[in-house]
Amino acid sequence: MTPLLIRLLFIAILVFSVTPAVFVHAEDVTTPPSTLENPLGPGITLNELIVEVLQLVVTIGAIVVVLMLVYVGFMFVMARGEPGAISEARTALMWTIIGALILLGAQAIAIGIQETVTELSTPPAS
Repeated sequence: MTPLLIRLLFIAILVFSVTPAVFVHAEDVTTPPSTLENPLGPGITLNELIVEVLQLVVTIGAIVVVLMLVYVGFMFVMARGEPGAISEARTALMWTIIGALILLGAQAIAIGIQETVTELSTPPAS
């Protein structure tokens, strides 16, 4: 059999096997409309999910920062006074500190946004 004939046969089998299921499903009009369920689970809001994800990222990031600080200390010890190795260790220390500041800054910005949204969404007391 030629490849074209095999492709056409495959398409025909696919169309004829799916088409009856589509028509049978389309004729079923007696089912009641379904309700929209929260995919996050009952009682969980999007705000709570974002806070949990941020806390997880900050926790993992803090662990990585501590491990990197230990590694950078090891780099300084292993440099043994070599200017090139000390320069490499200083660069690694600088990027570790920058990463830690970015991590803390992201958490501070997220907390600020969350507090602002909470403040704006609560009605004023009268």
